[in-house]
Amino acid sequence: MIIAALASAPGKCGVSVIRISGENCISLLLNFFTPKNKKMIKKMEYSKLYFGQFHDSNEVIDEIMISFFKNGVSYTGEESAEITCHGSPLIIRKILQTLYTSNKVREAQPGEFTQKRFMNGKIDLVQAEAVIDLINSESDSAYESSKEQMSGSLSTELLKIKDMLVNLLSHLELELDFAEEDLDFMTKDEIDDKFMIALNVISKFITSFNSGKIYREGIKVALVGKVNAGKSSLMNCLLNTERVIVTEIEGTTRDIIEEKIEVNGIMLRIFDTAGFRITEDLVEKEGIKRSFKAIEDADLILHILDAETADENTINEYSHLKNKTIRVFNKIDKVKNKPALTEEDAVISCKTAQGISELKNQIVEKVLKDDITYQSSHITNLRHYNILRETYSNLELARESLVDGQNNEVIILDVRNALDRLGEITGETTGLDIINNIFGSFCIGK
Repeated sequence: MIIAALASAPGKCGVSVIRISGENCISLLLNFFTPKNKKMIKKMEYSKLYFGQFHDSNEVIDEIMISFFKNGVSYTGEESAEITCHGSPLIIRKILQTLYTSNKVREAQPGEFTQKRFMNGKIDLVQAEAVIDLINSESDSAYESSKEQMSGSLSTELLKIKDMLVNLLSHLELELDFAEEDLDFMTKDEIDDKFMIALNVISKFITSFNSGKIYREGIKVALVGKVNAGKSSLMNCLLNTERVIVTEIEGTTRDIIEEKIEVNGIMLRIFDTAGFRITEDLVEKEGIKRSFKAIEDADLILHILDAETADENTINEYSHLKNKTIRVFNKIDKVKNKPALTEEDAVISCKTAQGISELKNQIVEKVLKDDITYQSSHITNLRHYNILRETYSNLELARESLVDGQNNEVIILDVRNALDRLGEITGETTGLDIINNIFGSFCIGK
C-alpha cells in the first residue's frame, strides 16, 4: 500500500514537504494535481519540479510544487513523490486527508520511509541508524560522526572484519573437509595469529566506544561542591547568560539544572547541583540526593572550591575520583596568594571571568585527551558496542578451542556465531523485531 506523511517539521512555517511512496503513487497523485501549464500533464518527467494546484473533488487546497521519483532512484527505492506546499498545519492536514480518504494511501509509521530504504537495499542498518543520529545531532562532533556513518565509512570498516572472519572460517572448513588429502594447510600458529589480529581489531572498536559516545551524546559535566562555592555562578559564566539564580543565601539551588554548550565541536552537558551541607529542608535534601546521582553519572566532575576558605579536607573531598575530577578554585580575584595547585587544577573568577575560557578547553582535553577528531573506527551506538563485545567473546572461545586442540567443528561453531553477531550490526542477521524497534524510534515522515 502507498504511504504518506509530513516529512518536514510540524508547525507553522514558510513551506512544508509531504512525502509519498509506493507502487502507482504517481498515477494516484495526478488525480489531485493540475499543473499550471495543463499541457504538461502528458509530458511529466521524473526528478523535475512542477508547479500547480492540489485539489480534492470540491476545491483547490493549495498551490504546490511536486516532484516525482521512479523506482530505484528515490529515497525509499520505490516509486515516490514529494509535495512542497505552504507550511500551514491546516493545509497539510487537508492534503493528507485527501490522500488517505482515497483508500489507497495510509499514514506512514515512524521511520517507515527509511525502513523501506533499508529493506530495499539502499543502505544497511548502520547507515539507517545514522540518519536519526544526524537529525538529532546538536554539536559538530555529533554531526560529523553521524554523517560519516551515514556515508558508510563504519560499514566499510566492519566489512573488513567480516571478510577476515569469513576467510578464517573458509580455511577451517576446508581443512575439516579435506583433512585426509595431501594438501598444505595453515599451521596452528598461523591460525592463532589470524585470531589475534581479528581480536585486536575488534578490541580497538570496543575501546573506542568511550570516545564515540561522547561525540554522539556530549560530555556530562557535574558542578559539585559546598554551598556558596560558586557552582551556579560558574554555570552562568560557562553559558554566558544569567541562567541560574545566584544569591548569598545558602541552598539556593535545590534541583539539578541542565544546560548545553558547545566547545571545540564537542557538546558539554552541564549539570548544576545542590550544594552539600547538613539540612532539615526536605526539598534541599532531595536536591542533594540527586547531586550524588549526577556525580555517579557524570563523565567529568568540576569540584568547585572557594579559594578564600577551602581547607585541606574540602580540597581532597573527591580525591577518590581523581581520574574524572577537575578541582576548580573560584574567587581567585579575592586572594593574594594562589593555593597549592597541581597541573590538573584550575583557577577562575566568576566575577571577572578569569580562567573561564581555559577551563572549557581543559574539560574537553581531560575527557578526550588528544582524541578529539572522529574516526571511522569509533563506535557511537550502544547496540553496536554490545554486539561487538559478544563477537569478541565468541572469537575468544574459538581461539581457546584452537589452543586446547579441539576439533575444527568446535572452533567453526564459535566463528560462525561471531559472524552472526557481527551481521546484526549491519542488518544481515538482525531479527525483524529489533529492526522494527530501531525504526520505531524515528519520527513520522522519516
